[in-house]
Parts: sequence; structure tokens; C-alpha cells
Amino acid sequence: MPSARLPRIVLWLFCGLVIVFLVAPILVIVIASFNGTPFLQFPPASWSLRWYVRFFASERWYEAALLSLRVAVVVTIASTALGTLAAIGLVRGRTRFRAALELFLVSPMVVPVIVMAVGLYFLLAPLRLTGSAAALVLGHTIVATPIVIVIVAAALRLSDGSLELAARSLGATWWRTVRYVTVPQVAPAIGAAAAFAFLTSFDEVVLAVFLGGPDATTLPKRMWESMRFEIDPTLTAISTLLTVVATVILAAAQLARRAEERS
Repeated sequence: MPSARLPRIVLWLFCGLVIVFLVAPILVIVIASFNGTPFLQFPPASWSLRWYVRFFASERWYEAALLSLRVAVVVTIASTALGTLAAIGLVRGRTRFRAALELFLVSPMVVPVIVMAVGLYFLLAPLRLTGSAAALVLGHTIVATPIVIVIVAAALRLSDGSLELAARSLGATWWRTVRYVTVPQVAPAIGAAAAFAFLTSFDEVVLAVFLGGPDATTLPKRMWESMRFEIDPTLTAISTLLTVVATVILAAAQLARRAEERS
């Protein structure tokens, strides 16, 4: 009997070690964010909220966070709309080039972000769009839309397509069918895709470095510059806040999905 339980104990031990390995860096940052000394230190020699106060009181951090929020909201709306429509067309459409078209639409997920950033820079620089929020929105939308397509397309493949055929046979137009039949069926997936699109835009730094310039500095870019030129302990407080925001958004999306499934 003890020998039969040994594989299960080993499995649980291995899973515990993996969880610790993944969570430990986050816990270190969270604990270090309450450090009271004027330099990075772990474990903290003293405890304080000074770095959180400094973040909310600093105009440069506040403006960067506000720009990231504005860009992420616009990107979420644009990528969710485009990705959902594209997913519906790919899954419900009937074209012989569907596989190739789907591969093309999700290709930004496989192409290295640095390649996308360089390409967009040379594309937008002649149009004098670099260094603006519009360039960030465009770049982030290109990166976030494939995520929406993958999530919504997976949900559509599991949904009941006969309901849409029934609606069309009863005289509903394509748009009314999509609005009242298709979208409600995959609403939880659309919500989850929107959450991932928001986080993708809000946390992105490579495109921000190439497309933002000095006049459009997002929060991740400001963090990267601070880490490069000055080891500011405020970074630990910001990192903790970003972790909390990401956790809350994903948890809200999960709760909304479960509530929708129960209803």
C-alpha cells in the first residue's frame, strides 16, 4: 500500500516545486516593494510604503500609467471587435483558403516581436506616426488581435452552429444572427479574449520602445528605462501593482465565464 502511494506523493512534490519555482520571483518582488531603505534589498531591512507613495505622487509615472491605460482600452476594443469578426469568418465561412488565411491572421503570434517592431517602425516613420499614441495603438492591435482570434475561434468550434442556421432559415439577416445568436453563445470567450488583449497591450514594452519615442512613453517602457539608467526601488511597487491588476482582470474574466455558463 505505501509503495502504491509513492508515485502520487512524488507527483505532488514535483508539482509543488514547479509552483514554487514559478511563484517565487513574484513573491520576492512583492516583499521587496515594502522595503524602507533607499535601494533594492531583499529581504527588507525595514518596512515602508514609501515606494507606493512615490509612484502615485510622481507625475512621470502617473502620465506613463495613464497613457498605457488609454492605449490598452482602445486596443482592447479594436482587437476584440476585429478578432471576433475574423474568428466568425474563419470558423463559419466556407472558403478553400481558410487554413492559409487563419495562419496568416495569427502569424503575429509566431513572428518575434522585435521583427514586428522594426517593420512597423519603417512603415510608420515616413508617415510621421512614430512617437504617437496612434502608433502604439496600431502596433498593439496587430499583436493582440491574433490572441482574440485563437480564443474566440476555439469557442466557436465548440458552439452549436445549428442555432445560427435555424435563425437564418427563419429570415434573420447575417448581422442579426451574429448579434443575437452567435455572439451570446461565445460571450464568455470574447470576455476572456478582451482581458488577454488588454493585458497584452498594457504590458508590452518592445513595440513601445520602437514606436513610442520620447513623447509617448508607456508604463512598461518607463520601467525599462528606469531599470536601465537608474535602479529605482519604485519598480518593485509598480511591478506588484501590475501583478495585482493582471490577477484581478483574469479572475474577473473567469468569474464572468462561470456565471455565464451557470445561466
